[in-house]
Amino acid sequence: MNNNDIIFLEEVAYQIILCEKDNLIEPDSFGITPIWTNDKNFEYSGSYIIDDLQLVLQDFTITADRSYPTINDIKPKTFLTESGLETANYENIMEPIAFTGGIIVVNTLVKNYGYLNETPSFCYKFVRELLFHDGKLTTTIDHSKAMLRIRKNLELGLRNLDKKRDIRCINRFVKSSFVGDYKYVHDKKKLHKVELNLKKYLSKI
Repeated sequence: MNNNDIIFLEEVAYQIILCEKDNLIEPDSFGITPIWTNDKNFEYSGSYIIDDLQLVLQDFTITADRSYPTINDIKPKTFLTESGLETANYENIMEPIAFTGGIIVVNTLVKNYGYLNETPSFCYKFVRELLFHDGKLTTTIDHSKAMLRIRKNLELGLRNLDKKRDIRCINRFVKSSFVGDYKYVHDKKKLHKVELNLKKYLSKI
């Protein structure tokens, strides 16, 4: 899952941190593919909205060493990253996404509990699960209270993130709370940029 992806709910930006599939979209659906398999420089992210219950890709940013096609009559704006890689940014392409499955979205970091970059869902004040069928939003579940319960147990010393047994207990509780089947492990050694990427994105809009 690309942790740079963002979805706007009621005009509020939420980070998409978990997805039942690897990604909500694949660039090859737009005719963009990496030059070789496992190209570390091939990166992409999107921002999404819900329009009349339909999941829609609003903006799309991709880094690839090749030409960029027009998407829905929108030509990308290109720029160079700090490392010198050409990146294309598509704005307002408004592409409906036929995604089936669930995603976990979060907003407002409360405490990172020592996690360096990847921040688990229970670290956030607002946590929602969105379920889609063929791109249509069918269910929204608010998990904020369940995540608050985890934080309270940590603050009261009833759970300790330095103990593997307690981490397993937290993982089981989170898994039982979520409807979808998500691949995740709340392990401090895993590194992904979540809150930082959200701040970067919001600073550009």
